[in-house]
Amino acid sequence: MTLRIALAGIAVLGVGAAITTAVWTDDVFFGATATASSFDLQGRQAGAPTWGDQGLPGDDATIVLTSTELGNLSPSTTVTIPFELCNAGTADGTIETITDPVIGDPLGSTAGANMTATITGVAEGDGIPSDTTCANPVTGNLVVTTTVDFPPTAMGQTGDISFRVTGQSD
Repeated sequence: MTLRIALAGIAVLGVGAAITTAVWTDDVFFGATATASSFDLQGRQAGAPTWGDQGLPGDDATIVLTSTELGNLSPSTTVTIPFELCNAGTADGTIETITDPVIGDPLGSTAGANMTATITGVAEGDGIPSDTTCANPVTGNLVVTTTVDFPPTAMGQTGDISFRVTGQSD
């Protein structure tokens, strides 16, 4: 009988211990989506309706700047053609390099030092803030100048003028 009472006591204690160790558990899980920022330098001739996204890897297309005066160069002429830059990405950026404009042949070699092309209004190190709607572009100018000694042999000659603006995200 004592053995039964002892076993009954152990059973009650065991059930009691099992009851007191029962707990509820619950979990909370967390997650987040990460998105990398973007830097998307675009350009256009000032006032043009659309932006050009040239310069994509493998795309060497050029944004063409036009001017009636550029088609009628003569001695002592200066032609200024405004262009605009926009960073349509989400990260601010900086102009890293602006190459010196190159005047292609045959006009470039015929005119020589009597014709120059420069970039004004923007410079290396200038900021290009994020502007996903391109509402506030950064403006620069291509300035083409001929001297009083612009040679008569240049008459009727053509040459493409090209330069490149490279930006990088901050």
